[in-house]
Amino acid sequence: MSKNQVPVLVLIAAFTLLIFPCAFSQKKLTTIIVDAGHGGTRDPGATGQYEGSLRSREKDITLAISMKLVAELKKQLPDVKTIPTRTTDIYQHPTEKARIANENGGQLFLCIHADSGPLKQGKRQIGTREETRYKISYKKVKKKKVKVSTPYTVTVPVYEYFKIPLTRSGTSVWIFAPHKTSDKLKTIMDNADDFEIETDNADSAYSKFDFRTPEGKALADIYQKRFQERSDKLATLVNDEVDKTGRHALGVNQRQVGIWVLQATNMPAILVETGFINNPEDERYLNSEKGQQELAEAITAAVIRYKKQVEGISKANPQNADVKSADEKHEPLKSDSRTTKEQKVLQVKSNKLRIEIFDDGEIDNDIVSVYFNKKAVVENKSLTVNGYVFNLDLIEGKTNELVLYADNLGTIPPNTALMIITDGVNRYELRLAADLKTNAAVRFEITKPPKPKP
Repeated sequence: MSKNQVPVLVLIAAFTLLIFPCAFSQKKLTTIIVDAGHGGTRDPGATGQYEGSLRSREKDITLAISMKLVAELKKQLPDVKTIPTRTTDIYQHPTEKARIANENGGQLFLCIHADSGPLKQGKRQIGTREETRYKISYKKVKKKKVKVSTPYTVTVPVYEYFKIPLTRSGTSVWIFAPHKTSDKLKTIMDNADDFEIETDNADSAYSKFDFRTPEGKALADIYQKRFQERSDKLATLVNDEVDKTGRHALGVNQRQVGIWVLQATNMPAILVETGFINNPEDERYLNSEKGQQELAEAITAAVIRYKKQVEGISKANPQNADVKSADEKHEPLKSDSRTTKEQKVLQVKSNKLRIEIFDDGEIDNDIVSVYFNKKAVVENKSLTVNGYVFNLDLIEGKTNELVLYADNLGTIPPNTALMIITDGVNRYELRLAADLKTNAAVRFEITKPPKPKP
């Protein structure tokens, strides 16, 4: 192959990936890596420390859930190789976990953890004790002041101190943050020898490619973006399946620090915080066979849905690249799955609006989707101090409704957004709040100026 062909092939590959993703959607999911977080005496992870806790260790809980997850994946997806990073109580550095995942050709990385949080200290009286104190007085002795200490006894309370359990509970799912994409890109390039472009044609000229060239870096960038999207897709499905169990599903989150292994694997990767080890109800659930199996089955169900979606083409219609899986075809708008608690009415002067959306108050990693007349106009957007801008065209004579959907709760619930709306004449500010059960909405009414008097 001539050198002049390389940029052309990259352009073809990049164009195909971005414009016709279904052409690459038939790549079979063949290998899943399951990682039990923490391990060994060096890294026990979080421990149950509140008064009356089971004194659980995160490393034991994650191993128990991971082994059940591996068994469930092997049972329900027998054609997919499922590889655990550890099966015993050993310590593995995150680089070792990533090496196992990358060298085994993993296409999904499922990291299992248990959450915790700072515990407040309480105190209570458990009795009393007698304490000797001294009253100081002075008397004159030969014209000098002499200090006299007179002992007396008082009864004082005796206290004991204890750690108060967390009230926060539930399961959350985490993916690598957008600013970490450069790390993910480096991982793809560092593992280029073991990396294959997704194509069913084994003889394709670009099924193997040098990602260290300028053209290769551009293609690697496309892949890291795809990994981000697919990580988010799987995380959303896991959150949905957890919600079906009746547990408190805390949504999809993007942690800025602390999950190095997610960006060190050259594949879509998620981390599941299965529950709060210092919450009494969660700790009992995480230690129970029922709870561990329920979580394993929920994650497996999400992986099966993910597999159907990314493989994309129905076996009954292998030639039709536009056929969607049953999950995709009949799945309702996610905004329709929740009630609308907060609804505001805004009268505007024009049918053309400019919307700017910010995180309201403290920046706490709120992620939202926005629907206008039941169509998504913003999907899984992290809100920051920098406004995200989009335009709307209102339809006269129709109810025009904008719905804010919370994809997570951020670190400070609920999910809050500030919307600045301009209609060419006036500027409006609206503050909306949504959570994982309710949406917030704005209904727009176009007010026409009064007709001039004849």
